[in-house]
Amino acid sequence: MMKILIADDHALFREGLHYTLQTLDDNVEIFEAKNGTEAIQIVRHFPNLDLVLMDLDMPGLNGYDGLKQLRANYPELPVVIVTASEYEQDMIRIMKCGAAGFIPKSSTSQEMLNAIRQILNGEVYVPDLGASSGTFHIRYSSQDKIEAPLSNSLDRFDLTPRQREVLQLMCDGLSNKSIAHKLGMAEGTVKIHVTAILKALNASNRTQAVIMAREVGVTP
Repeated sequence: MMKILIADDHALFREGLHYTLQTLDDNVEIFEAKNGTEAIQIVRHFPNLDLVLMDLDMPGLNGYDGLKQLRANYPELPVVIVTASEYEQDMIRIMKCGAAGFIPKSSTSQEMLNAIRQILNGEVYVPDLGASSGTFHIRYSSQDKIEAPLSNSLDRFDLTPRQREVLQLMCDGLSNKSIAHKLGMAEGTVKIHVTAILKALNASNRTQAVIMAREVGVTP
């Protein structure tokens, strides 16, 4: 029997997600909490949960604090943030806190199910917020944090000094046009550098490259 906890202060969203999750498997038991405090209590009573889906903004104990508590006390339990936020900075902060995934509430039910299946298979899921459609997922342990300067931690990747500058500015949230202006180069040249960076990091897109870079020490 698969056990999943939904923690969200909006009853209508919980009801809709509950219905969606019932199509995930024939044997799914779903628990509900209306805030982070209740979520923590339910996890204490049912430590054999397979997954927690938690909203970011809830009264009482918010998603960030709830995520940190769950990661500290139940490191093997996958915790996914399901949120209305689609800001990259929120996603990066959440992933650095140890979440197993970041799922926007704007996702379709099928996208939601696909993401959950990937997470249940041991993957970490993040959407490509810079694209109009499509997602990517990456395989790595959410606890494998490498705390080191970018210049040192990226030595294993074959990046030129200029490409490292471009990557740093990508992490700062700058567009290709803004990077070109800041570094005094043509926008087309920046695109070439970005393509080379994605290839070197084996990243599917800019968002994944930023996540990977921050995982090796770039602060938000």
